[in-house]
Amino acid sequence: MGLHFFDKSPSWPSEQLARLGPPTVLLQAGIPCVVWAEDALSIVHRVPTVLFDTQLLVSDDDLQSAAQTICSKLPYAMDNDDEPGWKDLRLYNKDRPHAFDIGAATLFLRHQNPEWARENEMADRIFLHAASVFHFDVHDSSRTCLNPEPPSEESRGVRFPTLAAFYDALIATLVYPPRPFIHTMFERRMESWIAYLSQYTLSDKGICTESGTGGPDKVLIPACLDLLEKVKPESRPYLIRHLLTVKPLERAETATEMEAIRADECTRLGLPLSPPRPLPYCPFLRARGEDPIVLPPRLTPYLVRHSNGKRGLEWRPLAKYASIARKMLR
Repeated sequence: MGLHFFDKSPSWPSEQLARLGPPTVLLQAGIPCVVWAEDALSIVHRVPTVLFDTQLLVSDDDLQSAAQTICSKLPYAMDNDDEPGWKDLRLYNKDRPHAFDIGAATLFLRHQNPEWARENEMADRIFLHAASVFHFDVHDSSRTCLNPEPPSEESRGVRFPTLAAFYDALIATLVYPPRPFIHTMFERRMESWIAYLSQYTLSDKGICTESGTGGPDKVLIPACLDLLEKVKPESRPYLIRHLLTVKPLERAETATEMEAIRADECTRLGLPLSPPRPLPYCPFLRARGEDPIVLPPRLTPYLVRHSNGKRGLEWRPLAKYASIARKMLR
């Protein structure tokens, strides 16, 4: 069975109307909110995915009031998520912790009649996240967009992440996840969302290079270059490797790239630089008493504009690796 690409949302109006009930309630209460996860993928980014849990981002300060607002207007109640879908694999973490810090940075709401909710296209489960969980700013209107075909007048103002903001948040969250340890199931979910966006939003053929194949020497299609101009500079190396299907760096080296480029941008713009964020530890390696693998550094891909005005890619070392540049690979 082949892929099918959509020029509008594969989520039909009645489904959208039911799914957008909770964010519409927050909109009416004046609580800034961004629709996240599969609902955002399907409703505004045209990804043909099943709609699982509703996930919403709100300002960290609004988390409790947002949950209370939804529960007071709709038949949901705060609960603890005891289902296995967001728990880690026992192979990687014998404790099988949840991907989110339920009750703290994430609140879980369950519909009071789950079967009825599913029959009526509503979400029976809602994850309400502090926006910092996904490194997202719900107050920055330039990073959000509206549904081009809202199912009702009431839901017209509900916000979704722009394509560039979606990539930025997912890449940052892959490197700096919400828990202090690596959660394999969470990581796979983030990678699948990135893959969905690249598969369905950048071309009607599901390709990212002009040849349709991957590799560091391949030429990205114009839509990919447009996207790279819109994402944050620190996201570009990871995203370029992803679009070219080049092997990604290990987490620590990805973080090194991101922090170095972020520091350069802060210096260029005259902005204060916040300290580097802590990296998560690996439960699997810790349980075995092993240290993370350290690989040789690799060249970093940059988006550049050549003298002829055309955009392209250039691979060069970070400043800290300049002395060993000749030995470095892509």
